[in-house]
Amino acid sequence: MSSIKQVQDLQSQIAELTQMNTQLRTKTTSKEELIPDRADVKRRLSDEPSGPPAVRHKLTAPVMHDFDHVRRNIQTYSQGIFDTPHVRASAPLEEGSGLPEVPPRADFAHLSRSYLNHVHGWYPAIHWPIFQREVDEVYTARSFCGMPQEWIGLFFAVLACGSLQSSATPGSPPIASDRGMAFFDIATQALTPWAQDLTIIHAQVALLLSIFAAESNMRSAGSMWLSNAVRVAQELCINTEVDSWPVVDGEIRRRLWWAIYSRDRITSFEANKPMLINDNDCDISLPSPADDRYIQPQGFFRTHANTAPFTGSLAVIQITRIYAPLYQALKSSMITPQTLQSFDSKFKSRAQQLPEAYQTSSTAALETAALPPLFVLLTAQYHLYRRNLSPVCHLTERREALRQCASVAQETAKYISRALHTPPKAEIEKSWPARVAPMASNLTCMHLWRCILVLCFRGDYDAALMCSHMLSVVGNVRQVGVGCGKNLVFVLEKLLDRIQSGHGSPQQLEYDQEMLAYISGDVQAGVEHGWAWAGTDLTSTKSPQIASFGASRLPGQDQPMRDRPTSVSPAQEWEGWGRVDRLIRQLMDENRPRTAQPTYYPPPHNPVKRVQLGSNDQSPPKPAPLPSPAPSNASRISIANII
Repeated sequence: MSSIKQVQDLQSQIAELTQMNTQLRTKTTSKEELIPDRADVKRRLSDEPSGPPAVRHKLTAPVMHDFDHVRRNIQTYSQGIFDTPHVRASAPLEEGSGLPEVPPRADFAHLSRSYLNHVHGWYPAIHWPIFQREVDEVYTARSFCGMPQEWIGLFFAVLACGSLQSSATPGSPPIASDRGMAFFDIATQALTPWAQDLTIIHAQVALLLSIFAAESNMRSAGSMWLSNAVRVAQELCINTEVDSWPVVDGEIRRRLWWAIYSRDRITSFEANKPMLINDNDCDISLPSPADDRYIQPQGFFRTHANTAPFTGSLAVIQITRIYAPLYQALKSSMITPQTLQSFDSKFKSRAQQLPEAYQTSSTAALETAALPPLFVLLTAQYHLYRRNLSPVCHLTERREALRQCASVAQETAKYISRALHTPPKAEIEKSWPARVAPMASNLTCMHLWRCILVLCFRGDYDAALMCSHMLSVVGNVRQVGVGCGKNLVFVLEKLLDRIQSGHGSPQQLEYDQEMLAYISGDVQAGVEHGWAWAGTDLTSTKSPQIASFGASRLPGQDQPMRDRPTSVSPAQEWEGWGRVDRLIRQLMDENRPRTAQPTYYPPPHNPVKRVQLGSNDQSPPKPAPLPSPAPSNASRISIANII
């Protein structure tokens, strides 16, 4: 009887709880519709989207009939309080307003072609048919009279960006490097001071000015202009999809927003700075991959699905969507195996969204236009693996980090080799510089520079020569390329000193803190993870003195090892990329097994030292199988060890 009584009590309690639950649900139904589940919000913020950004579905408000007087009243009596979402047009400039001189038509034709070939494909922020029609009107009138001030800024911003790479085009007139900064200054003045009523042109100009400034090594100015572009776009609600947009205007907004997004991701990630745009604020669909000429007011003449496989700017957008969570992970001083495994799967999923020819295992012809998106992905991998080079990590973790960084660099060399030796039919007739120069950017130069450093440190000189073969072309188009070349000469000379003095074996280099700091590259750009600055007073204004001889002690040595004075100082003139190639080949000769003794001669100033007589071959690297494994200890026999 007692058990039956207990069951009855439980049944009555369940009935009471069910009734209370129903009452509570009835009271909180409206609140639950407005407040999302916290767990769902947390999951949405933490989960990194794997496909195209999902545009939130929003209900369109019903059309209010006979509401014109209400709209007019809102627009009239909101002045001074808030701005209504109307498109505002700037007042055109009149004669005598200090209008700049219209450049010669030939200069515009050349620089605009350079802009279209090198910048517009990756950042399609302008609808070119509309812009070209407005340019024709200006040249017909031979004056900027009647054009808005911000449009004049857009005109000269296009010329400035076109000047970035036009000097590298064979047969181009020598106007780019001299006038690019002048165009930049005119465009900057056109936006200063900022107008109260912003237009979409203001965001376009700010984006192009940020590209020119950053690619011209004016990093702070580029960052400021990019932040202006982001804020202007947000002020105009370009990041939100609106059904009432006309076809052309809607596509211009999509392309502009995602161009700003990808530029923000690349520049912020490379500079190790917080991203300006939150992924949750991208309530707009991806742009169409159709060319500008197929986007007309009547609609798209050629429809293209913006789904995988992605190429060009769409591929860059998809890959850079992993940069924000990766930046958060790189705040840690070391990367755990679980984090590495998680991001490796994300890297793999991003690679699978690219065409089949872009895959590592593919042997198909590879166009050079595939290299920038691939470098965007490989750069992310390299940054992740490089974090564990820090001295705070265990020696085994540092060894694994070196191996993974070298693996990324070897993949880079394989892609370059495929683009060099097996191009598609459309590129066979073009020379290597003509194919590669349009791909020049700061990101490309920096990635190739990092790859050469780690490949030479690991002894994979064939892959290093392949990366150097491309960097020698794109490095001449960007100012940062010259700095990369000077740094390579310095580091490779140091590495050659180690090998020739008998202290360059793989085991010794793993303990060589000086060389590890050098090959870590721009990790030392900040104090948070740059271990070279630990314990130093960075507030001191006294510049460090460059000593002619440096001393460092390696494990197992009784006497400190002294370095020879470097023959190239940062203040000296750049000797050219031939110097980098010669140093790599010299390192290759030092590590080649001595099966056949080469010919040596004693230099007169040092009878003990022997210098090899050999040809200085500067031809492009042969399509050797890449990547090649790091040489063993037996292959790292130096001249000093033989003696």
